[in-house]
Amino acid sequence: MPSFNQPISDGSPPAIGTKVTESRTDTQRNLLRRFFAGKRRRAAFCFGGLFFATAGCDLTGVNRPDQSVDPSQPTQTVALQRVMALGTLEPRGGVLSVMAAPGDRVARILVEPGQEVSAGTVLMELESLPARQLELNIAQTKLDEAKRRIAAERAAGEAKLQVAKSSLEQAENKLADAKEQFKESKADGGELNLLKQAAELGQRRLRQLEAASRDPSRQRLVSENSLDAEALKVSEAQARYESALRNAEKAIDDGRFAVDSAQQEIRATELSLIAAEQSASLESLKQQIELLKLNVATSRLVAPTKGRVLQIDATIGTATGVAPLMHMANTSEMVCVAEVNVADLGRIQEGQTAVIRSPALKETIEGTVSRIHSLIAAPTLASPYPMAAVDRYSADVVIAINEEDAQRASRFIELQVDVEIDAAGKPANAKVAATSKP
Repeated sequence: MPSFNQPISDGSPPAIGTKVTESRTDTQRNLLRRFFAGKRRRAAFCFGGLFFATAGCDLTGVNRPDQSVDPSQPTQTVALQRVMALGTLEPRGGVLSVMAAPGDRVARILVEPGQEVSAGTVLMELESLPARQLELNIAQTKLDEAKRRIAAERAAGEAKLQVAKSSLEQAENKLADAKEQFKESKADGGELNLLKQAAELGQRRLRQLEAASRDPSRQRLVSENSLDAEALKVSEAQARYESALRNAEKAIDDGRFAVDSAQQEIRATELSLIAAEQSASLESLKQQIELLKLNVATSRLVAPTKGRVLQIDATIGTATGVAPLMHMANTSEMVCVAEVNVADLGRIQEGQTAVIRSPALKETIEGTVSRIHSLIAAPTLASPYPMAAVDRYSADVVIAINEEDAQRASRFIELQVDVEIDAAGKPANAKVAATSKP
């Protein structure tokens, strides 16, 4: 830097012999002018930066695509036609976390990341599966054995019941026959009737002989031996009649007892069948099997719905707990959940179109507003611009991504994107938009 203590020319013509000194003075003056000019430019630059920072001007627009602006409309009107927000790309049904109960470990992984699966597809098997499957097989074997034992006891009981029924039928037949024979024996010409008549006849003859033996005129006609012989015949006839009567009555009684015995046997057999079924405890075994089936199901992780495996967070031997083992989602329908400032919610309607941008996307993605949530909260997405306001509140606006763009969006699940909603455009068919609500 030149010395400023050197004399500066006042503009008068230089004297002879001062050419070198004058040239040096001009150089010093030019350097001084440039020094103060640089100071002014730096001060102006700092002041301008401070002005733009305090005014909140968005200087990031220089990197954004040019928007078609109608020159006939004021700048403020054009700005109100667009609502800018941050959002994330998500499957319509959300991302599902596949988890297992604590206290187990991963034994097998049966799927790969990116694989499409259907509902019920086995994703993983845990180390507890063999033991629980063995417990289930043992319980099933016990149930089968109990069923076979009951079947055998039932068969034996049924056979015994048939025998008892046959005995009852025979007893009833014998009783009926005894009653019929007794009736026939008491009828005219029957054995009991004849024996009774013979006994009555013998008694009459005996009475006649006794009367003749007491009559002196006829006493000589009746000997004492003949009287005794006739009395013996009467006794024998009476004895035969009474014996036949007792036999007939006994046959009836025996038939009735046989019938009662057969009925008691049938009842006892039926009760034994009921007791055998109750002692087998089939219901408790069935409930135990259902419980063991649930235990086996918890050791085999299956897909709750059709979808695609997004990420596998476990390896063989990973302990189960509160952390997910796998993430999957149905990516056939995609949405974008945008966080819209409360100041812009009044201009958002279902059916309005939206454009989604991100450096990760080669082309923009389009969609339609399908739902506006009513819950207001602080935003969860951080703006990439350092001068963006943070003391604001927002609501989630669900944008259904068009079918032709859903496949591209499914490659970037949970990607943070910039959303531009056409607040001035006419809402699309509300019925179509409603079908895309998550």
